Amino acid sequence: MEKKIFGTSLEAKTRVLVFNIACGLLSLAVISYVFFYSLKYDYNTLFAEHHQSLVELEELRQILNNIENHSNNTTLSQSQISKLQDEIKKHWDSYKANETKNSQRNDLILLALRIYDFFDKRNTILKEKEKLLNKQRDFNKLDSNIQIFLKNLNMLKENPFDFKNQIVILNQDISNIILSSLNLVEIKKDRNSALHNLLHILVLVIMCLIVIITILLSHLVLSNIKHLHSTLEAKIKEKTKELQDLNDSLQETIKKEVLESRKKDQIMYQQARLASMGEMIGNIAHQWRQPLNALMLLIQAFKVKSQNGKLTPEFINTQVNDGLKIAKKMSQTIEDFRNFFHSSSCKESFDLKENIEDSVSLVEIFLKQNEIELSIECPENIVVYGYKSSFSQVLLNLIKNSEDVLKERQITPAKIRISAYINQSESTQEGKKQEEFVQILFMDNGGGIRLKDIQKIFEPYFTTKHKSVGTGIGLYMSKQIIEKQMQGSIEAKNVKWNLDAKLSPAIECLQDCSSENNQCGALFIITIPLKSEE
Repeated sequence: MEKKIFGTSLEAKTRVLVFNIACGLLSLAVISYVFFYSLKYDYNTLFAEHHQSLVELEELRQILNNIENHSNNTTLSQSQISKLQDEIKKHWDSYKANETKNSQRNDLILLALRIYDFFDKRNTILKEKEKLLNKQRDFNKLDSNIQIFLKNLNMLKENPFDFKNQIVILNQDISNIILSSLNLVEIKKDRNSALHNLLHILVLVIMCLIVIITILLSHLVLSNIKHLHSTLEAKIKEKTKELQDLNDSLQETIKKEVLESRKKDQIMYQQARLASMGEMIGNIAHQWRQPLNALMLLIQAFKVKSQNGKLTPEFINTQVNDGLKIAKKMSQTIEDFRNFFHSSSCKESFDLKENIEDSVSLVEIFLKQNEIELSIECPENIVVYGYKSSFSQVLLNLIKNSEDVLKERQITPAKIRISAYINQSESTQEGKKQEEFVQILFMDNGGGIRLKDIQKIFEPYFTTKHKSVGTGIGLYMSKQIIEKQMQGSIEAKNVKWNLDAKLSPAIECLQDCSSENNQCGALFIITIPLKSEE
């Protein structure tokens, strides 16, 4: 049994503990109720029995005294004597009825006393039994004498002296019964005290049992809780160590992945720059073709003039100046492209409008060849802090994408618009200064981006062009430059805008755009915070 209890679960032990406490409290309540109810019942019964019996005996004694006082008086009529007989019989019958009830309760009283004597060992039952037997003898004797007295009451006039002796005997018997009743009352008082002590001891025993069982079960529950606590603590330490090892492993893995990602970004960045370099070299070759032709004509002019003997100093000065101008222009072209490819490792403050214009000048000749009109709407003196050449590459990527789309879809007239304006962020905290930022809007009328692709265009190696034309890294690198190097953001959407209005608002398209009226296209919104040098 002990093994079974100790092997039970914490929940079962807790239930047993709660059940034990509940049963103990209920037992105490029941015993206390019985205790107080029995005291009240015994008190009421004792008072009623004692009072009623004494009243009847006193009434009976009063009648006997009246008879004794009138025994010398011969004026008592027969009717008066009959009335006295009835009153005596009435009071005596009432007393006998009370005693009969008491005798029926005496059996229960004796049973209770036997139980108490079993624990107390003071033989209380023998004392009360003796008193009850004495009272019963006195009662039988008084009953017999009263019956005789009632029969002889009619002879009161003939022998009054004899009646006086009988009355004295009856009064003596009544006094004995009253004395026996008082003795029984004293014994019942002792009995109530004994019952009180018994119940008191029983309550104390039950309380001790409850306390002992509660302490035992509490000890078991606490032991189980301590065992669970130590077990959980060991498991937590074990899991914590596992998590720490896993965390260390993950950190190493993350470091490796970050390094790999950076390497991939560097490779993709180099790929993008190489692709841009290839395009720029083509641009240089194209822009140098016309100046080279002019230089060739100048050299041929020297030969022709020399052969004809017309080579004069004025002609030589004119041709040399023209050649120097062409060479200077070609040198400036090289310088512009060199500045573009020069990747600075430090951030710098640069004029936004000037940077946009310089970037556009690199591809302006190709835009004119493809009949693409590019307009710039940018206020003066907007200074941005960041990587100048990287920002130029972002603009060139966007221009190149628009140029390809406009050529592929044969949009006429083909237009690109770059606009910029300064805005302020909403302050969410009182006393906090509002931050200024510049928004660059890059729009074309090339029909926009398909909605199923618009969420993917900034992913690496995703392209909507043919694989032989697009690499899928231009917009990805543009996003990396704006977000990581410029601490800004870039997003794309499809819009409708008025080609003729200079500052017309763009209306977002919630479905795939059509190229009808050539007023629908892609909008790239670049947001860059205006910060001073850190």
